[in-house]
Amino acid sequence: MSGVKEMLKTMRERRARTLEQVLSVPEDKMLEAAKYGDRDVNVRFMFYRLITHQIEHTIHLTKTLNALGINQGEAGLILKSLQMASGELEGLMVGLTDEDLDRSPGEGDWTLREVLEHILSAEKSYSSRIDEALA
Repeated sequence: MSGVKEMLKTMRERRARTLEQVLSVPEDKMLEAAKYGDRDVNVRFMFYRLITHQIEHTIHLTKTLNALGINQGEAGLILKSLQMASGELEGLMVGLTDEDLDRSPGEGDWTLREVLEHILSAEKSYSSRIDEALA
């Protein structure tokens, strides 16, 4: 049985593979036939079922942690929120083209690239400040 670090590594690798898979499916292939047990479904159904399955077992894991009396500390709760926000940001980028990154919605508004670069820069800056404070 693997430890927590190995489990997290496996989860990240699996998520990266799933992300590549989702990105590789063109819109016109979402209705391709697929099987779900004995049921005839489509690729879109499978993706939605995957989301639902993740949500179901996130609740299950939370319930199990509570039953075991395991409570995340503040750092764990912050990491949870950061992971959720990062996933949301990655999800918003699905289907974008490189050209989309430099389009601006209007005069004086930031492009997508500028917003994303700001987010990355801020994360680096905050991380440096935290490292300095803990040194």
